[in-house]
Amino acid sequence: MVTSLAKAQSAGEGDKAQLSIGIIADPQYANKEARGSRYYRESLGKLRRAIAELNQHQLDLVVTLGDLIDEDFSSFNPVLKEYQALKVPYYHVLGNHDFSVSDAEKARVPETLGLGKATYFSQQHGSWRLIYLDGTELSVFRYGIGDLRREEAQAYLDKLTEAKAARGRPWNSGLTAKQFNWLEQELQAAKQASQRVLLFNHLPVLPAEDGHNLWNAPELVTLLEKHDHVAAYLNGHNHAGNYAQHQGAHYVNFKGMVETQAETAYAIVRCFQDRLEINGYGAEPSRSMR
Repeated sequence: MVTSLAKAQSAGEGDKAQLSIGIIADPQYANKEARGSRYYRESLGKLRRAIAELNQHQLDLVVTLGDLIDEDFSSFNPVLKEYQALKVPYYHVLGNHDFSVSDAEKARVPETLGLGKATYFSQQHGSWRLIYLDGTELSVFRYGIGDLRREEAQAYLDKLTEAKAARGRPWNSGLTAKQFNWLEQELQAAKQASQRVLLFNHLPVLPAEDGHNLWNAPELVTLLEKHDHVAAYLNGHNHAGNYAQHQGAHYVNFKGMVETQAETAYAIVRCFQDRLEINGYGAEPSRSMR
């Protein structure tokens, strides 16, 4: 159930958030002219102002939901410098545009974003488990021409295209079977530890007909709906934003920061025992989700 933020705050007045997280989606910075509603160069200033605001709040961490850059490996350096001003730890999930670099540079992207060999991982924060997914593992953009993994992804995409699935687009991607197995183990471990779960990924999985969805979104939703301790799945990718509720879990697609010349979009998610509260800034709406 989604209620107005003001109503929820008054109802829960006096309680304290168990976890507070800054959320940034799709800055998609590049030093180039705007195209349509995407103002790539302006993202640097918007990001700087967002970080200054986030530093005014008591946060535990900040998560960027993919597409830190739009293209060109040289775009990483100026945008990552802005993150150094953050007063709390920050983490990135991989997005499709993060691999809009030369084939020779693609393998360097995860390390550049502070990720190790395992580009999906989890963290425990008291009664919460945070799961960071890598929705780019199965993709046609992450690997260079001639790479077997790219050929396998193309075969997967061809099947989706033949089935006329809305999510069957080359700018979308999916999880590997290995990552699915790992996720199942993480969900089970969280349940045994009596932890609620937040998942972060670049690509959405709901609503079902979104053309930006993860290639294997139906399989992921089927897995998550078996676990009633999953509180929310948080993502970017669709710059317009979106929201769905399914089997008690909330699926929130945050708006892209790169959109529009002046208006920004980012948020703070606060986790309480009985609800999640999203404080939206700029174009991002505020929500309270029981």
